Amino acid sequence: MRIAALVTLGFASALSLASALPADAADRSFMPDENGQIVFVTPSRNIGCTYIPKGGTEMYKPDDGGPELGCDRIAPKYVRLILSASGKAFIFEMEGDTACCDDVNVLNYGDRWKAGPFTCMSDESGLTCRRKDGHGFFASRNKYTVD
Repeated sequence: MRIAALVTLGFASALSLASALPADAADRSFMPDENGQIVFVTPSRNIGCTYIPKGGTEMYKPDDGGPELGCDRIAPKYVRLILSASGKAFIFEMEGDTACCDDVNVLNYGDRWKAGPFTCMSDESGLTCRRKDGHGFFASRNKYTVD
């Protein structure tokens, strides 16, 4: 009798948790631009990302052959976070490079984007991007971290 009650309670808890997830959350995909890369921004337009597929594009070929994901955070200080095909993510602290953020593709809060070995999740606290092996980065207006 107790086991049945626990199973029912567990099922009810799972239903409650599932209903707490955002109803409009979705896996998003975006078409490559004319250069073969995929560009997207967060709803705040403070973070913009560019995905370069394996082999690179006509305009840019990553040193390791790709794929590569680079995200630019504009404010309060402009930084570029890069995640390549292997190894830890790294940070470029930049002055004056403001080549960010076209708003053609918006990764809405609660939505997830995947391409190659990378997955990014956008939420109100910031943008988290990871490679399949767990290395990645987090960026928000307040902070940025890499691992």
